[in-house]
Amino acid sequence: MIETLPAPARCGAGAFIFDLDGTLYDTKDLARRLVCARPLDAPLMAAERQTRKGFAGRDFGGPEAYDAAFFTGMSRRTGRPPEFLREWYFGRYMPAMVRVLGRCYRARHGTTELFAALTRAGLPFAVYSDYPLVDERLAALSLDPALCGLRFGPGGFGAQKPAARPFREIAAALGRSPDTVLVAGDRDDTDGAGAAAAGMRFVKIGSAGDWDNLVTQMLH
Repeated sequence: MIETLPAPARCGAGAFIFDLDGTLYDTKDLARRLVCARPLDAPLMAAERQTRKGFAGRDFGGPEAYDAAFFTGMSRRTGRPPEFLREWYFGRYMPAMVRVLGRCYRARHGTTELFAALTRAGLPFAVYSDYPLVDERLAALSLDPALCGLRFGPGGFGAQKPAARPFREIAAALGRSPDTVLVAGDRDDTDGAGAAAAGMRFVKIGSAGDWDNLVTQMLH
């Protein structure tokens, strides 16, 4: 049972949103390892990152419009057809990421215990990532997706952090108003800005020590 909550939660947080990449695990060397796993895809990976950076905070209202714009943007950078890039992204790049995570990464210490404690305490929570295959990536990190609360990727929103709408829709799915939700993430410009735009609290997880402090405060 949770006996103590971090200060923001004591001020009224009744639900939690956890970012995935960089928050629930340390992403150090992930980009390099992805290139090592698929060296011939390095130019496409660079184009994907550049395109994603340019889409920060954009909300297309739905996944079809978002995907069309995203892969068209990648096409301009690479000269490859959007259809080819869509197949590459979902059929090669993201499965490669899942494999690399499974070989080289694990969830931060205490993640399973924290999620179990939140469940026992009746505090709803979610994992929200800008990348798809959320369940597969959680499983690769040795987490049981079924025990990780609600899970959200970009597919259901057609928007990218720090757009406010996905955060608000996740709050609604958790059955809480945005002002009672605490967001935990590793980036001020995406997780923090999205939380602020949605009227939520934010705690930054910039290191393993930050995560350990959060877990310790919430479990003891």
